[in-house]
Amino acid sequence: MQRSVIRPWTTATVALLGAGAIAAGPVATPLASAVSVQILLAAQDITIDLIRHAQSEDNAGHVLGTIPPGAPITSVGVEQAQYLADPANPQHLADPSYYAGIYASEFLRTQQTAAEWLGAAGAPDTSVSILGGLNEINAGWLEDGDLSSLLVQVGYAFAPLMWTMGSFWVPMLGSDIDPNGVAFNDRVTDAIQTIYGNTIGDPDSSDSNVAFAHAGTIAIWTLMNVRNPDFGLVLEEMLDTRSPLANTGQVVIEGNPTDGWTLVSWNGTEVSATPDLFTSLFVDWRDFTTAGQIATWHVIEAFEGGDHAEILAAMETGFDQVVNAFVAFPQDVFDSITSALGC
Repeated sequence: MQRSVIRPWTTATVALLGAGAIAAGPVATPLASAVSVQILLAAQDITIDLIRHAQSEDNAGHVLGTIPPGAPITSVGVEQAQYLADPANPQHLADPSYYAGIYASEFLRTQQTAAEWLGAAGAPDTSVSILGGLNEINAGWLEDGDLSSLLVQVGYAFAPLMWTMGSFWVPMLGSDIDPNGVAFNDRVTDAIQTIYGNTIGDPDSSDSNVAFAHAGTIAIWTLMNVRNPDFGLVLEEMLDTRSPLANTGQVVIEGNPTDGWTLVSWNGTEVSATPDLFTSLFVDWRDFTTAGQIATWHVIEAFEGGDHAEILAAMETGFDQVVNAFVAFPQDVFDSITSALGC
């Protein structure tokens, strides 16, 4: 009896896997019950200043530590964090009272960075909300590896870089936290959506937020999601600092979960909101190739949970996602080309 029920779902899952090789869309299509709410939320954009933590003891010792709570910041890190409150700093932060919310990951290094900034800004008692979704990309088998080793560097960076290229299913070997790009993207996106919901939920607050996170998490999620990714800036940063973002470096994004996110600046360098033709076509292709991957992973997760209602919901959402990707892709490409030509 049970076998006869599972077979149709298995067939549908295989179909999704096949579609996943050629379909796309970076964000799962919302269920019908959520559509009306998201349409309302789309009217308001917010700004999020994503800040890498100050220098930690792991940074100083070239240790790859990606499991919370992790190592504390160093004395150099304390100075870096306090400098965020100094008007002489070209990237100094506004007064803490200006922000709708202040957030940090579950790691000591992000929370201590936030605390040192708040102390230097004269607001040591300001509340910092902790979001696990902002945690660093889990290193799996490479945890506690020596970052002085090229093998560890390449091994840790390979999967996330492939995710930014649209290959979400490339695995982070040994990780059950971030087994692939879909799982990583889901957890960080959940944190970003929490920030968004908190912001628009308070009509008296500003639309700006500060979130203290990690170089890998900030860089990879941003490149996977914004409409105008600037890989050149990231490469320049890596050549200078051997990291996609220096300690206390900042990435500013604006937008909303429904209409998408735009990269405003990367470590102080402004980024054009209108990407060139090559970047636009890349984003179109990225979105096209990821929808099926996302849909299939969500169906697999639902199967693992064993709840029939969740399985059916995941299949329905995934099917809509794949179909929408096929329908949207030609128009997206056409729009990118005509926009670049000034038509």
